[in-house]
Amino acid sequence: MYIDRQQIVEELRLRRLIRKAIVIAEGKRSSSQERHLAEEQMLRKVVHNLIMEDEVGDTEDSPYNNTGLNTLNTLFDNILKTVETGYKELASSKEQRDSFSSHILKAVENVLAPLKALEKSNDELSEEIDIQIDPDRPEDMADIRKDKEEQAVEDFGIDGVDLTGRDKAYETFNKIETQIVEAYKALHNPEDMKAFYDGLLMNLDLYFKKFEDEIQPSVEAPETGAEVDAGLDAAPAQEEDELGLADIANL
Repeated sequence: MYIDRQQIVEELRLRRLIRKAIVIAEGKRSSSQERHLAEEQMLRKVVHNLIMEDEVGDTEDSPYNNTGLNTLNTLFDNILKTVETGYKELASSKEQRDSFSSHILKAVENVLAPLKALEKSNDELSEEIDIQIDPDRPEDMADIRKDKEEQAVEDFGIDGVDLTGRDKAYETFNKIETQIVEAYKALHNPEDMKAFYDGLLMNLDLYFKKFEDEIQPSVEAPETGAEVDAGLDAAPAQEEDELGLADIANL
């Protein structure tokens, strides 16, 4: 769904505050691993509920006074899960995910560029192309198709960025390209088209930041072995003003 920039910015800010609160709480509470895991699980539930409360999937009431934004809202309902899945599958490095997001944004610009140009001129797209096929070597067509697919991936790519992220972005964009194009083509009012185009790029960029924030570790890994034993032996008494989960949930 389409959401404005302020909503995502506030959500990201809230998550960072929660993580800071965890660090404070971790510094004050007991080093017991069982309690650590139980409270981490509770905290994940708190964060999950915050996310669910902020998500809006119902577009029946057309919440915006612009047809372009309402069309965009419906589009995000249909494609967002696909984009999120592709992004979060790239778990090895942030470089892969950065490559993915850069390629998706570039692909959106490229696929809509001809439609934007079409607003100015319809004649430029009517050029006829004469293709000659050698009837004596039909087996070459398989190689031609293969070369075209490989060339398409290369053309899709951005020089100097991660190739794994590129390939995942190519796969993902092929799943959502038609929906993006059809949604844009359904608009004819210039203001609606501009709102859709600008909102699509802006929200994709913001969602990538949101996805990245979601997959970052919420807390530092617990200590193990001798460090845990030492911590238990030297565990200080809890202070009465310790920050608990109830306080975190109310941030």
